[in-house]
Amino acid sequence: MSQELAKILEHHFALETGGKEIDSNSAYLEFLQRKLAVRIETLINSNLDKLLQILYRIDVPQKYSDQAFELGEIRQVSMKLADLIIRRQLEKIEYARNFKGDL
Repeated sequence: MSQELAKILEHHFALETGGKEIDSNSAYLEFLQRKLAVRIETLINSNLDKLLQILYRIDVPQKYSDQAFELGEIRQVSMKLADLIIRRQLEKIEYARNFKGDL
């Protein structure tokens, strides 16, 4: 599931997620979250509209993204948004797997 998530994040955020040997799934998710948070921080500073479009396309609920922005400090905002994005993408991956299993 983590590899699927990495491919999605690479697509939406132009992240480079390969080349990292990580022992556990949770450590890999933390690695992805940190990488994604750095990219989000860049987007907040340079192209907020693009970030908002991505959040919409990924289908992160607006009330949660609004709560993240209310944190104020950019690193907290970017880490929270990264967490929200990863959680949403994992939900979508799980849903797709369950849907395929039902066919």
